Amino acid sequence: MRLALPSLILVAYICISLIWWLPCRGWIKTVSSIVLVAISLKYLIYERIGGSFIAPDFPPFVLLSLEFLYSTLVILVFVLMLKDLILIGVLISRLWGSSWQLPYTPALRAGVYVCTALALAFYATWQSVRVPDVQTREISFAGLPKELDGFTIVQLSDLHIGLILKRAWLSEVVRKTNAVNADLVVLTGDMIDGQPDALEEEIAPLRELRAKHGVYGITGNHEYYFGAHAWIPVFERLGITMLSNDFRSFSVQGTPLILAGVPDSAARHFGEDGPDPVLFQKLPEGFHLLLQHRPAPISKESKIDLQLSGHTHGGHLFFLKWLIGSFNGNLVGGLYDFAGSKLYITPGTGVWAGFSTRLGVPAEITRIVLRHQS
Repeated sequence: MRLALPSLILVAYICISLIWWLPCRGWIKTVSSIVLVAISLKYLIYERIGGSFIAPDFPPFVLLSLEFLYSTLVILVFVLMLKDLILIGVLISRLWGSSWQLPYTPALRAGVYVCTALALAFYATWQSVRVPDVQTREISFAGLPKELDGFTIVQLSDLHIGLILKRAWLSEVVRKTNAVNADLVVLTGDMIDGQPDALEEEIAPLRELRAKHGVYGITGNHEYYFGAHAWIPVFERLGITMLSNDFRSFSVQGTPLILAGVPDSAARHFGEDGPDPVLFQKLPEGFHLLLQHRPAPISKESKIDLQLSGHTHGGHLFFLKWLIGSFNGNLVGGLYDFAGSKLYITPGTGVWAGFSTRLGVPAEITRIVLRHQS
């Protein structure tokens, strides 16, 4: 029943703002409302028919169709909110003696609203499943040793391989990643949506990832939904060194770089260890890079110079960033500065099948370049 009530509230708004005012017969309004309610029950359908809210057992085409329809519903609410704000402005202007009114007939305007939502939802669904481009983010640090200037890290996050995104998609992501010739490749959690016996072949392309100083990963919350204890050995066999309250030290032209990684906090709900703050006290001197799936403010005591996170998917839809931020301390995506310590939150490389939509928040293969700030 998760998200059923908020979804029904969206339907109620559409009915009040659009359906009830349509110049058509009552039965058409009734059927339209019933269709909207059916679309809004997507998550209930996932739980009751698909067997899982996180990973429903449906063919990819069925999943994408349901995601497209649900995205249309959400985007339509946004379009109608804009319409209603304009309408309120028109009504206020009339109180001041103007003769402004909305153009065209109500039926034509309704068609424009719906067609706009359908077109944007189609584009948003396509954006969520296409192979992302490499995006370069240069991050500057005062006092960065000159030996680390230009050090390159590729961050992959929230791949969610399993239901919609599969081996062929991942192979192309790996190809684009290797073309960067990075010094370091890191995977910041939520790599899978499914069990190892079902997905081991689908994630096999991860074995081909290459970087000068290796490939490292951490767990996200979705790893724990499908048994992180079973998945971690699989990742290790694919050549990914998994860090769980642990760190590795590298020498970059004689300058130490310390890579630390912590498990996702969801681990505690499954009887396993979550992030351990004692780890930061054990870190040797050097440039400190932390992998942490969920974004969190960086404390001065942690000694972390750069934290790489994911989890938020950048908010999925540009107009939902405020909502996603409310669950993550207003940390949604991009670069944040905490008294010189930097946090970069990637919008993710893949997308969770339960909300396969991206509008104004494209996925990315993140190429991070460390720079000395003069």
